[in-house]
Amino acid sequence: MELKSAKLFLSRHYPLLGILLGSFLVAISMGTYTNWDSALEYEVAKNILTSGFPYLEDGYMINQPPLGFYLSASIFRLFHLSYLTGVYFSTVFGLGTVVLVYILGTLMYGSKTGVVASGLFGLIPWHVYMSRILLIDNQCLFWSLLFLVFGILAVKRNSQKIVALAGLFFALALLTKLFAVFFLIPMMIIILLYRKRRNFKLSPKNLLIFLLPTLISQVFWYGGLAHQNFEAVYFSSDLYHPVLVDASLGYLSTTYVNSAGYALFLATFVSLFLSLVYWKPLAKYLRMDVACIAMIAGVSGINLLLVLVFHLTVPYVSVFKYAYSALPFFCLLAGSVTDKATSIIGSLNWKKKLDWVKAALVVSGFFLIFVSFIESINFLNIWVIYASFGIDSVTYYPFNLYTDTAYPGLVTLMHYAGLVLVVISMLVPAVLSQSMTFFRKQIYSV
Repeated sequence: MELKSAKLFLSRHYPLLGILLGSFLVAISMGTYTNWDSALEYEVAKNILTSGFPYLEDGYMINQPPLGFYLSASIFRLFHLSYLTGVYFSTVFGLGTVVLVYILGTLMYGSKTGVVASGLFGLIPWHVYMSRILLIDNQCLFWSLLFLVFGILAVKRNSQKIVALAGLFFALALLTKLFAVFFLIPMMIIILLYRKRRNFKLSPKNLLIFLLPTLISQVFWYGGLAHQNFEAVYFSSDLYHPVLVDASLGYLSTTYVNSAGYALFLATFVSLFLSLVYWKPLAKYLRMDVACIAMIAGVSGINLLLVLVFHLTVPYVSVFKYAYSALPFFCLLAGSVTDKATSIIGSLNWKKKLDWVKAALVVSGFFLIFVSFIESINFLNIWVIYASFGIDSVTYYPFNLYTDTAYPGLVTLMHYAGLVLVVISMLVPAVLSQSMTFFRKQIYSV
């Protein structure tokens, strides 16, 4: 029975295996990186092994939720206490988020979106570098995406048991980093937009089931073990850093483009344009588009508010961390071009000139996705000694090379091998589907 289940899983999700392997080849061929934040987080996780608590060098507890540091400390105890061990742990979480983007894309749009979005996310420089440095942001993103997956399943299946699981994973995400709260935005949008189509209701009982793990974990840590008041994290020093900045209006778009390339965002715009112009055949995708846009707008809006209005330094110099939660949703929007294309192409009438415009938009979306892959690999090949995403180098902490790659002569080869694996994994299902359709027609015609 287990063998049969394994075969069924592989028959349905084999593209994911290729994407994972391709993403692994790209990530593992990179060197490891460090900056001021990662060095601090390593010291905090290391101090847990001797003191039992996430202390800084001066004896004070770090103003971050503790789960990520405890997980890193557990890995140090199980394997080896070194910065590299922590980076490899981060890489594992990075690959885990690729899997979750695949699942999320499949749930929100369809299997084609899941495949393409996870492929994009696995190779985007922003994510690759975050997987090769010791930061708790990767862990937070993993738990947050896991929460969103189970949250969507709870809405679709109207199950209180799944609500409880979603609440548990949200509690883990929030106990890792406060950025997890951003993921409540798409969850609320999905609940509101599907309230008429699904029986799920945000009743007091469901809300209590969801919030209970968070309430227990937060009180247990801040009120019990840590002996910190809740202001220790909820009013972080990031919000009252003494040094202020006067950032230019375009700092956020500059960071986005330098972190992920032009093509990904152009593909996102094409995807949204298709949904708006051809909303009737694509109506089933519009709700999920709104959820993705709301998430991106929420993350970007808060960062813009903190930097441009309050002139706070940390949200500016660490924008690659503050806005990291938005990246999967850019990939989902761009990747959804594939499922949207399937809905549009089937209704095309080549005798109508307007339908040629539809086809041109679809082709441009596919082309931009391909260009995004090329941009990503080129960036990873060029930015080796350090990675800077376009923020002021005087105050910004770039990713500095900690240890060079173990495969100096094979880096470019492994990068392109990973790219080929990802692209093939994306194309094979479409080729097989078209081939099966062709052979069926031939058989029926006989």
